[in-house]
Amino acid sequence: MFYPKVIYENLPYLCFLICAYLLAFYDTWMVYTSAGLFYIVGCIMLVQRSNYRRVDRYKDNEKYRQTLPPIIYEYMPYAYFAIAMILLLKTQFPALQFLAFCLMIIALKNMLFRINNRRKAKSLF
Repeated sequence: MFYPKVIYENLPYLCFLICAYLLAFYDTWMVYTSAGLFYIVGCIMLVQRSNYRRVDRYKDNEKYRQTLPPIIYEYMPYAYFAIAMILLLKTQFPALQFLAFCLMIIALKNMLFRINNRRKAKSLF
């Protein structure tokens, strides 16, 4: 089954928007479970798509071996962002909100570095 490119490319972000909507307007454990599932599905779609399109040096060279297992490495920024959002939405303590802000910055930094490192190299021809 094939989807138009507009739908296919934006489907993970639609999952994130549904998750944010559920967290913002409802307050039951079933809604939290649904929001968590939408968030996990969106993360899995983005990570799988990134791995499939990946052209960086990590795949080709053993020198770039990571100390973390790849599955933890791939999902860590998403976990940081989820923890930060939970802290922002559910706490009133300034120290925890500052921690949430720091986690968001770290997650954004990691995602931007990954996007930059996984870009296709410019060809000479």
